[in-house]
Amino acid sequence: MAVAEQAREFLTLDQLHLPPSLPVVDLEIEDYVDWTGDDALRITAIVDESARDEDLKARDVFVLKDAVRAGLQRHGIDLFPYVFLAKRSELNAPFDEDE
Repeated sequence: MAVAEQAREFLTLDQLHLPPSLPVVDLEIEDYVDWTGDDALRITAIVDESARDEDLKARDVFVLKDAVRAGLQRHGIDLFPYVFLAKRSELNAPFDEDE
């Protein structure tokens, strides 16, 4: 079983106990290889479409990243989690090389 698949089983929004001020609606977890060639995890926290960048507090993002790392360690996964925040619309938007 891929590590990302294992992580999906226990890294749920209910398990992470995130601050209510951080409007995360879903997590996408995938196996990843970083720039050094090391195995890692890429975790995208999908935030609500109504969230404004200026309303996202750095402290809440830190709590999210810390909760992800702690959850992985509790289950014996020592891969580094690269955690990103994005709206679903941002992920689905076509890529424009000219911008």
